[in-house]
Amino acid sequence: MTLVELLVVLVILAGLTAAVMTGAAATREKGRYEQTARDAEAMAEALTRADGLSLVSDLGLAPDSAEALCLLFGARLPTETVTPDPENPGGTVTSVAVLDVPAWALRSAPLIPAAIAPADLPAEVAAITNRFAAVTLGAGWRGPYCEGRALDADDSDPDNPIPYVVDGFGGPWEFDGETLVSRGRDRMDDALRPDAAAVDWRDRDRSFAVAVPTPTLSLTVKPEGDAVVKRLHVFVHQPALTVGAASASVGLACRYHRFENADSVLLDEGLTLGERVVFVLAETASGAMAAPPRRVLLRPGANAVTLPLHYASAYPLTSP
Repeated sequence: MTLVELLVVLVILAGLTAAVMTGAAATREKGRYEQTARDAEAMAEALTRADGLSLVSDLGLAPDSAEALCLLFGARLPTETVTPDPENPGGTVTSVAVLDVPAWALRSAPLIPAAIAPADLPAEVAAITNRFAAVTLGAGWRGPYCEGRALDADDSDPDNPIPYVVDGFGGPWEFDGETLVSRGRDRMDDALRPDAAAVDWRDRDRSFAVAVPTPTLSLTVKPEGDAVVKRLHVFVHQPALTVGAASASVGLACRYHRFENADSVLLDEGLTLGERVVFVLAETASGAMAAPPRRVLLRPGANAVTLPLHYASAYPLTSP
């Protein structure tokens, strides 16, 4: 083989190698692009599932930030704390802490929390709560809820790594409660570009809508006999994640609703999907009436529940 022939062979091999590497890089980039879509689909599905085994039903909330998305994968929640800057009067310092969210457990709470019961709640009506046990409801983190990409961590502080969720290109997701946004390969906002239309497809922003369904609860009460409801008190218990400056806790929250001269009501604010406990008290001309606490699995859309009301004397006078 002459030197010229050897050079020709080397040139051909170099061309083939370059072609193969270019094809492999393109395939890899396409895979990352498609992975981003799969991750978004998995997170959206986890946030919109309508059964009682979701993050929304366990914690009583839907994530509204990229930091809260971490709860889909692990029980560690990054939170930002803004404090005054001692070295810059009038300025502030933002620090990130990582809180551990309590695991699932049976939480209990009074049927009518003292902080919620109105001051003018008739004594006869309030006394009915002593005839039922306190409400119990499963609450807490019991994930992971998502089979998408696992969390990455910011290792700037090895003793307390900060979790965050990344897209297929390794960049952090952005989330406002309604839309997941990936900034693509270069992690740059298209709105800041002089010519977004000419951007490489791998660098473009991609948005994915997340429509977390909201339930409504339609309650109809059936008073005993021919009684007419003068006032209706409705208590809906649900899990609640409380985030403090140094800790996170999971308990039960109670939403109180009061209606005048109504035996059919619609609740459409503050409800989340999952199992909830409904407790109803009613005042009639003849006295107080109640329905035993009712567990209701709230699904997307309207949830109709009919509760029979009986006079308080129908219940045994036993304490919880």
